[in-house]
Amino acid sequence: MDNNTWFEVEDPEEYDEDPWDFDETELAFLAALRTRAAAWRVSWAPSNVSRPEDDSSLLVWVTLLDEERPLILGEWAVHFCGTHVRAGKVSDQLFNLHESHKHGFFRTSGTADELALRCADWFESLLSRPVVRAEWPAATGAIATRWEFADTKEALVISLDVPADGTPPARRVPVRP
Repeated sequence: MDNNTWFEVEDPEEYDEDPWDFDETELAFLAALRTRAAAWRVSWAPSNVSRPEDDSSLLVWVTLLDEERPLILGEWAVHFCGTHVRAGKVSDQLFNLHESHKHGFFRTSGTADELALRCADWFESLLSRPVVRAEWPAATGAIATRWEFADTKEALVISLDVPADGTPPARRVPVRP
């Protein structure tokens, strides 16, 4: 477990924007989420708090990285809307979500505390999944690479042409944890 803080609030003034104005329910959700996250036994990952461009929700997210490269492998977010949340893998820079169970998408309702607990458990489960970098050297000296969840082999990022014939990688390097 790392001593980094989870879910820091981005400072919009860095981008010449007005400060966030979180309401009581949003602050209660964030406090409960942070309390639960402080007890996680997972490797730290970057996490943030802000609002989406349309200001429709409180937005919290985590980013999985291959710090050795450095490369973003994916981002997963929660849109908190007071009495319900939408959560899943981020599909674009506006933090829209892949609305597919394949990408961990879920929608649920409840109190701020109930939703924070559900979201914290979901984030912890995601952050507990092992990530590996599979590598296939090519005759040209290039290395085809696929970053994947080790438990399911779900691809996160693919670089160059990974063999489609099922050839096993020459090497599998643990990325997290």
